[in-house]
Amino acid sequence: MIKLADVEYKVKENTAEITMNRPSVLNALSKSMFRDLSLAVKNAASDKSVDFITITGAGKAFSAGLDIVQVADFRRKSEARQFVYGLVKPFWDTFLSCDKVIIAVVNGPAYGAGAEIALFSDFVIASEDAVFAFSGGRVGALCCISGLLGPLVMNGRKVVEMNLAGQAITAEEACRLGMINRVVPSDRIGRTTNDLKLELMKVSPNSNSSFKRIQKSVIPRKAYMTAYKELFKTLTSQNFRKGAEAFVKKTRPNYYS
Repeated sequence: MIKLADVEYKVKENTAEITMNRPSVLNALSKSMFRDLSLAVKNAASDKSVDFITITGAGKAFSAGLDIVQVADFRRKSEARQFVYGLVKPFWDTFLSCDKVIIAVVNGPAYGAGAEIALFSDFVIASEDAVFAFSGGRVGALCCISGLLGPLVMNGRKVVEMNLAGQAITAEEACRLGMINRVVPSDRIGRTTNDLKLELMKVSPNSNSSFKRIQKSVIPRKAYMTAYKELFKTLTSQNFRKGAEAFVKKTRPNYYS
């Protein structure tokens, strides 16, 4: 058992269960959350007793995305650079290189980077009341990863719309668009996850690992690095300062004045 500050990690039978555990802020992704998620996924990937990984959120949400209050507190560009390249990128490096099947169990809202975690999981099981949004741009930030693999696993035009307009979609719509696999009542989400694992156990884990490596290989290295470069640019922009201030005040930012 590994001890983490903002993530609960436990192994049950052949599954590493990862729970984002900041329910008071809808599991917003803080600096320590990114660090803990990296450690949890890395630990699960190297644990020979683990065949599958599930990731979910504590409380009523999957994840609200970036912790805007914390991230907006950068005083120097060097702090933003450390956040992007020292925390965000290492998390995605670990997540995307994991050969084991990752199942996102989306029990509520999944916004921003939270929606991206669901998008890049191998399977997504969502409760009927779940909603998804690539909403980073609404606070002047960026959902930098969604444009890489998103168009290959769901309607590419909708990925563009969700980013440029920041609008949320329901679980049913996300399922129709190919973003998620199953939509079930909240009281059946655990049973559906277990049923899926039983189906997965009929397939060779080597075959699944090979498929995952092929799938991720379609992401060009240049595009992958551009994603972090652009995230850094948005987090150090005047518009992000406007968006973060409006977020704290619960008002609407004016980016075009």
